[in-house]
Amino acid sequence: RAIDPDVRRQVAELPLAGLTMLAPRRPVIEPRPDDGARPIVCVHGLQGAAGNFAPLRAFLSAAGRRRHYAVWFEPDGDIVSMAARLGDVIAEVIEVNRLGDDAQVDVVAHSMGGLITRLALLDPDTVRRVHTIVTLGTPHHGTHLARLAATSHVLSLRPSSPALAQLRHQLPWAGPPALPRLVSLWSSADIMLLPSSCAVVDGADNRELPGVTHTGLLMAPSALFATLRALEG
Repeated sequence: RAIDPDVRRQVAELPLAGLTMLAPRRPVIEPRPDDGARPIVCVHGLQGAAGNFAPLRAFLSAAGRRRHYAVWFEPDGDIVSMAARLGDVIAEVIEVNRLGDDAQVDVVAHSMGGLITRLALLDPDTVRRVHTIVTLGTPHHGTHLARLAATSHVLSLRPSSPALAQLRHQLPWAGPPALPRLVSLWSSADIMLLPSSCAVVDGADNRELPGVTHTGLLMAPSALFATLRALEG
């Protein structure tokens, strides 16, 4: 009873999250049948992997959104190179599916993946290719928990980081036509974001998911349904 219940829930979900790390780290980008909707590109967060989205991708397929992809990043790359990689993946998804120059994708990004996505939008070619972004527990304003480590990736999550400084001009979020539609899913039970309100973006569509942990945003049933609803508008 001396342990915060949100911490207990987060720890309890770690084994299942660990299983998703066993998926192939370099998923192939190949054409997929038209499902009548925009392709979805999933972007993992700090120390994550493409397999983290296995529960969500299975759920999306069951709901009829079958054209989805997960990004992989080189583990030693910095956040700027990851953003460039994401831009390349988005362009490749459109190209392999022969969607045309004016086609767009939707992006679902967990944690640091949301910051990678926003950095990718600094490229004019990428920003025009993205319609909707759904972030899951992204520290849009940085998290004070990042004070506990000093790796290059963690440093980029500090509120005073150069990466976040590059993104401040995007706020308040303007939305279309200047920027993609942004939906931020967040939870006060997310112990990785300090404070949890750092996921709230002025000008965006912010939706709180009570009782869902940082890991749970990738797999809790309420989070899966909320992500689908966010993609659908």
